[in-house]
Amino acid sequence: MPSSHSQFIWFFIVYFLLFLYLRMHQTNNARCVELLWRHVLSVILLGVALSVSYSRPISEFFLIRDTSLIPNILWFEYTVTRSEARNRQRKLGTKLQ
Repeated sequence: MPSSHSQFIWFFIVYFLLFLYLRMHQTNNARCVELLWRHVLSVILLGVALSVSYSRPISEFFLIRDTSLIPNILWFEYTVTRSEARNRQRKLGTKLQ
């Protein structure tokens, strides 16, 4: 299954290419430069999408890893937020008394 980054970038690129070629109609009097920039832009966008898709295998090849010492970032954020909320509530309660 591709990553969410890959899915999003491919959705964006396909949408942009369809917009570029279907919605921006090529007229009969279109110059060569106007036609060329569409093709160049589409090749660049496809290159970006391919690089995002293959960034995970490339990262694994060069041994680029997340070096965070927090094993579960969601649980860490949850506990820190809860403790901060309790501390603020305690401080607010002591000021009111």
